[in-house]
Amino acid sequence: MVEQRDIQIIFNNPIDWERFRNKTVLVTGATGRLGMYFVEALNKADIDWNLNLRIIAVARSREKLEQVFGEALKLPNICPVIQDITQPLSRDGNVDFIIHTAGAASPRDFTESPADTLWGHVSGTRNVLELARQKKTEKVLYVSTVEIYGDWKSEEHISENDMGPMRCDDARKCYPEAKRLCETMLASYEAQYGVPYVGARLCHTFGPGISLDDGRSFAEFMRNVINGEDIVLQTDGGAMRTYTYVADAVGAMLLALTKGTEHYYNVANLGNLASTREVAELIAGMDPKRKVKVCFAGQGEQKLKFLNYKLGIMNTDRIMALGWRPQVGLSDAFRWTLNSFLQEN
Repeated sequence: MVEQRDIQIIFNNPIDWERFRNKTVLVTGATGRLGMYFVEALNKADIDWNLNLRIIAVARSREKLEQVFGEALKLPNICPVIQDITQPLSRDGNVDFIIHTAGAASPRDFTESPADTLWGHVSGTRNVLELARQKKTEKVLYVSTVEIYGDWKSEEHISENDMGPMRCDDARKCYPEAKRLCETMLASYEAQYGVPYVGARLCHTFGPGISLDDGRSFAEFMRNVINGEDIVLQTDGGAMRTYTYVADAVGAMLLALTKGTEHYYNVANLGNLASTREVAELIAGMDPKRKVKVCFAGQGEQKLKFLNYKLGIMNTDRIMALGWRPQVGLSDAFRWTLNSFLQEN
């Protein structure tokens, strides 16, 4: 279950909830770190304002649906659907909005199953758009990534109209190239079939519900703290990234879906700009026993395929113009996320 604190963070945004009155919203990847927040926020809005909203929660595992949502699955406004998104979608009745969050997005996926990662995104997005075409969906919300911008050489922040180069002859590009193709797919379905869409390009986004074993650096750091192990950096830790708490990101995306008039919105908390080393030290300092230290390994070959080009920092003026303001700083974001796992243990 999502903390009420996090639901309130989402609700602090000027989202036009009336857009969902008497509507059906389908959420793919409903048990993922983004999908679960969308389902919970929509459910709370439906209860608070009697929107007569129907939520179709699509996930691959009934067990995980029950684990994530518990008794909420018995509510009449939530319809669980057990299905792999790479299989064609079909529904009776209207599907007014689709929020498409499903898709592999971790270094472990890119390393161990790059072909599956690529086709999962491409096939899943095609199935979503085919359903949207058939149902004359009002709008599709697509979750994209900062990685589509490629290798960014400039010190200027990246706007939504920018694009850097990317070598395609590298299996690690299975993720950003798939996302680029999906963005082209969205444009094509709108041009040929009139399917409206809006996309959010996210930076590093995290919170309760992330997987601690998928190879993301900050997840590895949290797992180290939980296990009482030192954090070992494989690089000098100098790479700079922006980190956005999941509730802030979901609030921004619902704002873009209900009020946005552009196709894409960059979503990043620029106040949470930090190096990998700074993040490691911050998380190590959250060890309840104060024993975890940050140290450095020798320069050997990395086991997992991390990003091998410079990621630029995104310009967020467009989403800010809709009224979005990130609310969760770096320390709170990592502490709340870590505490969610410590409480489970």
